[in-house]
Amino acid sequence: METVTIPKEEYAELKNKVRLLKNMDVYKRLLEFENNIASGKKFYRKDLGF
Repeated sequence: METVTIPKEEYAELKNKVRLLKNMDVYKRLLEFENNIASGKKFYRKDLGF
């Protein structure tokens, strides 16, 4: 494993971006979709609105 060092300001900016993404509905929907796929739920075009 390799350690990477970044400036404190850049770390703070990245941390803020991650926090913003986690609060977005698209991110929450993606996590839900991933969980459904992992649990074996099948999706069809009709489910996705095609």
